[in-house]
Amino acid sequence: MKLSPAAPFLAPTLLALSLFGCTFYVSRGSDLYSQGRYIEAAQVLEQTESRLTDAEPDEHAEYGLYRGATLLRLGDLDGALHWLEYAQSWEQRHPGSLRADERELLEERFIALHGDLERRAAADVQVLQTRAR
Repeated sequence: MKLSPAAPFLAPTLLALSLFGCTFYVSRGSDLYSQGRYIEAAQVLEQTESRLTDAEPDEHAEYGLYRGATLLRLGDLDGALHWLEYAQSWEQRHPGSLRADERELLEERFIALHGDLERRAAADVQVLQTRAR
């Protein structure tokens, strides 16, 4: 079997495209989030989770930030907590993975999430007290 003259360039090109693929989808998800298109952002990010294995630290952190922020907007508090903690973990292990504005967004989303979690816990307590009567 004769190899094409382009064969030596194929593997590096495919690798570059796979790495670009994750960057593109994280960027696309963050754009959709910024536009308030949360369902679409959630779909794009969820579909690309498997690409994280080959991603750079900043892509991990960004992915977690925007997936968590999106899930928070959609009311999935447990999912939001998971992904925001994931982003925070990557940022702590690789300082500078998130830009300053992204670190600020992460902090804001954590504050909002903790408020929502507290309200959910208070509502759960109220339901239990009502059932106990």
